Amino acid sequence: MPTLRFALVSLAFAIPVAAPVAAQGTNMRLLANVVRFPGATAPTSNYSGVWGMVVNGRELAIVPARTGTLIYDCSNPSNPIEKGFIPGPGGTSMPYYWREANSYGNYAYISSEHGALQIIDLNNPDQPTLVTTFGQRSHTVSVDVANRRLWANGGSNPAGGCTIYDLANPASPQQLGTYGTAYVHDCLPLRGYSYLAQISAGNFRILDTRNFPTLTTLSTTQTPGQFTHNVWVDDDDRIAVTADENRGGCMTVYDVTNKLIPVQLATWCSPAGGTVHNVFFKGQVAHFSSYAAGYYAVDLSNPSNPQLIGGYDTTALTGNDYVGCFGAYPYQPSGVVYLSDMQSGFWIVEPTCGVPHLYGASTAGFNGVAPVMTYGGGFAQVGRTGYQLVARRLRPSTPIAMLIGTAAGSTSALGITVHVDLNQPYLLVTAGSDANGNFALSLPIANAAYLASRTLFAQVVSADPAATQGLAASQGFRVTICP
Repeated sequence: MPTLRFALVSLAFAIPVAAPVAAQGTNMRLLANVVRFPGATAPTSNYSGVWGMVVNGRELAIVPARTGTLIYDCSNPSNPIEKGFIPGPGGTSMPYYWREANSYGNYAYISSEHGALQIIDLNNPDQPTLVTTFGQRSHTVSVDVANRRLWANGGSNPAGGCTIYDLANPASPQQLGTYGTAYVHDCLPLRGYSYLAQISAGNFRILDTRNFPTLTTLSTTQTPGQFTHNVWVDDDDRIAVTADENRGGCMTVYDVTNKLIPVQLATWCSPAGGTVHNVFFKGQVAHFSSYAAGYYAVDLSNPSNPQLIGGYDTTALTGNDYVGCFGAYPYQPSGVVYLSDMQSGFWIVEPTCGVPHLYGASTAGFNGVAPVMTYGGGFAQVGRTGYQLVARRLRPSTPIAMLIGTAAGSTSALGITVHVDLNQPYLLVTAGSDANGNFALSLPIANAAYLASRTLFAQVVSADPAATQGLAASQGFRVTICP
């Protein structure tokens, strides 16, 4: 494994310092907070889930609220602009109100415990329109984008399980089948599997969906809190995370490489005692809401040893009750995170360090897949001597070049876009991918205070005859070093 011991020290003086962190957050910056429906005091809630979409290059937030769904244009995340409100079933008769969202193409799908699912047409983001309602009451809704299937979970679906729909026509879903052996609170249908959170049974179940409509149970695993709220997996279907929603419940990490026998690796609980809620995985980072403790970003580059990167508290409430931050959505291209707080509305925050951001276009090569830049050895932090820059999904046993620089760039050359500014200080490391198409560069971060808030930019380029002009390239990779 190549090592570049002094790279960070030699580059540090040329790298700008990031803005200060907001007082309510750790390694997070507040960009916006919008309270369209004020006045909710615990335990009453005016907001529940949150989702994000990109339509015509514009970043949109889908924000379910007590009486309907808000749509915001967040292309300028410091100034979200409301573009529409779609009324939905339900009202003020319950202290809590649950409504969730998901999407396919330019359509958003909204679930509710009080009525059928809704379809919102966002082809024109300035004029969101309700297309129709369909199906049953559902607690959550999940979308298998690759297979164009929607899973409606819980509610009045058969046995509280799932009803599955075809989205070939996204404005008119057609029922394909049902799954109903136990109550399914939420699920993740992805890459030939469906990961079910069976909250009442206290477990997560893995289904093989590759021969759909045949659904084959591969494993059923009881989670520590026995109240499994949701489950998510990494991009390689190797690591899974679950959330137990019992009071003070934690996040649990599993190795699901062998889907017949998931292996528990670690648990992580809120330092403030909050109840972990919806967990998402992006790269090597778990992003999740934790009710009265707010939002957390946790490093899982070593899945057996989760490490807190940062977080943001959206509420003055404390304890382990079901109040405060309900949802967190981390997948927008800009790198911001959308948060929904049951009492205080819609929030937009941005990690200031530790959480990498991928930018620009990649160029595919081997097997039609583009290389990916990530990291290992723990998140970027002063004194992190095990830090690595990692490239994956390369052509096996092939020459590669890794660029590490002080500024982002966007230069077209030889069929790729170079995302590191070669007019600023940079390093070029040449090596070869291993037999599995991976490469790791050790980049120890010295225990030197002046390195805090410095930002690195990186990209990997691989020789690859399958690429249009013989080169495959990753997106740009940007990360700021935490104190």
